[in-house]
Amino acid sequence: MPAADPARLAAAAALVAALRSIEDRGSNLVAALLAGATFIAFEHHPPGDVHDPVSGAQYYFHAHAPDTARAVSPTWAEIGHIHTFIRPAGRGEGAPIHHLIAIALDRCGRPTALFTTNRWVTDDDFIPAPQAIGYARAYQVSDGGPVSQCINALFALFAADIADLLTARDAAIAAWQRNNPGVDAFEDRDLEITSAHPIDLVAVLTALQDTLA
Repeated sequence: MPAADPARLAAAAALVAALRSIEDRGSNLVAALLAGATFIAFEHHPPGDVHDPVSGAQYYFHAHAPDTARAVSPTWAEIGHIHTFIRPAGRGEGAPIHHLIAIALDRCGRPTALFTTNRWVTDDDFIPAPQAIGYARAYQVSDGGPVSQCINALFALFAADIADLLTARDAAIAAWQRNNPGVDAFEDRDLEITSAHPIDLVAVLTALQDTLA
């Protein structure tokens, strides 16, 4: 059995603690993101997004209307997802913004998958995987809230999977461009989800606990 990874163990403990702090109040991650607001398809929750002025990390939750939502994957069901970004140069007008990953949430508000999207989906400033991986490894929202703590912990717990997803994203876009030479792959609406990784939190946490035995 592999030795325990201290960083992953710490991330797992932080994730469990943050989720418990939300769920012990009879809430869940989706409800915490909505914060009592009426859900409207495609709108950002919370309004104006969450920004970290020091790290440049940013995120928001949204969901698609039931009649327009795509089946992202047959292996998971989601009620909505969190898009995460980095703004390394700050939030000034015209400052670049880079999408990292999206976190799918199920109807219980639990993370059920991680995935990446094509550039047109969030209209961000695309950066190649090696640079995006560096930002993902340092991703941190320091407002101290349990939602941000959950997201921080997910980035740490699944750091290797996120690196693989971003590498696969670039490969998928490059392959699409090769196979469709007459289009701009970054803007092709037929390419939306560029890589995906379903996650089973119970299985992951159990496996980590077993490394301590």
